Amino acid sequence: MTFREITEGGRVRHATFLRLRDDKHPEECRAAAEDGPDPLTGPPPAQESVERSIVFTNIDKVFWPDAGYTKGDMIEYYRAIAPWLLPYLADRPLVLTRYPEGIQGKSFTQKNAPAWAPEWIRTTSVWSESSDRELNYFVAEDVDTLLYLTNLGTIPLQIGHSRVATLSNPDWCLLDLDPKQAPFESVVRVAREIHSISKLIGLPAHPKTSGGSGIHVLVPLGGLCTYEQSRQLAEVMARILVQRLPEIATVNRALDARDDKVYIDWVQNGYGKLMVAPFSARPAPGARVSTPLSWREVNAGLDPARHHIKSVPARVKRQQTRLLEPVLDTRPDLGAALGRLYEEFD
Repeated sequence: MTFREITEGGRVRHATFLRLRDDKHPEECRAAAEDGPDPLTGPPPAQESVERSIVFTNIDKVFWPDAGYTKGDMIEYYRAIAPWLLPYLADRPLVLTRYPEGIQGKSFTQKNAPAWAPEWIRTTSVWSESSDRELNYFVAEDVDTLLYLTNLGTIPLQIGHSRVATLSNPDWCLLDLDPKQAPFESVVRVAREIHSISKLIGLPAHPKTSGGSGIHVLVPLGGLCTYEQSRQLAEVMARILVQRLPEIATVNRALDARDDKVYIDWVQNGYGKLMVAPFSARPAPGARVSTPLSWREVNAGLDPARHHIKSVPARVKRQQTRLLEPVLDTRPDLGAALGRLYEEFD
């Protein structure tokens, strides 16, 4: 195995499996001394400096006709928002949805990085259940990679809930509030109820706009759960919400069974399921952005359309804290929270 570094928390960053060693016994494997080579892999190969070059193309092409925003506007948005966006992309396989002609043109999803991708862009091989084979995913860990992928016409950046080194353990549990025909005020009410429950049981929860018509609420897990456990937590929370708000909330997936209620999608917590990344633009009118929120902003006056590629960079520069980032490393006391959950709602 090779890796870039070991974090202060003892995690291996940017790990890559190379081979099994049949000449070593497990008890011989130990961490390397700070000033010596790694005992498993030997000294790392010398890294040659690779020139990075991005030729931006068709920057005047209009991508959002209703607002007149161009591909160049999108590139500049991602350049500006990169310091806030990149922490959510780091170490995660990235799925691209590309709109070469803008949001009214044809689009396609791209998981596998092509052979002609620049060698300075990091990729990682991960088994894809939907493709039934290993795919070589892009990993966007720096501004240059982000801008290269943006230049491909990538609008929504979609990520999984776990990182390359810990693919079986999600960082968060997602409650996706999908209104379809339900009024947005119902979405806000359901989100506020999640907040009330989370405070009651001592379990953190953090909201963001979906960039469309819904709200995402993320519960940090700190890598403490499997996907199945995360999914079970989401289902329990969803069914409690339906019990408390039966007139506006549902877990019925079928559109004709929702009766204009907010669908609480807990199924999106499976391995391989995707979420639009925080600060990702969306192929929606007005170039909306999936934007982290404070809970005080989740109220009757919330208008997701106000958060778009022209407004969000200035918004984050004004803020004193990075609202959603606790979902990346918070390790909640899940045992205590689940105990209180069952005490209150059993």
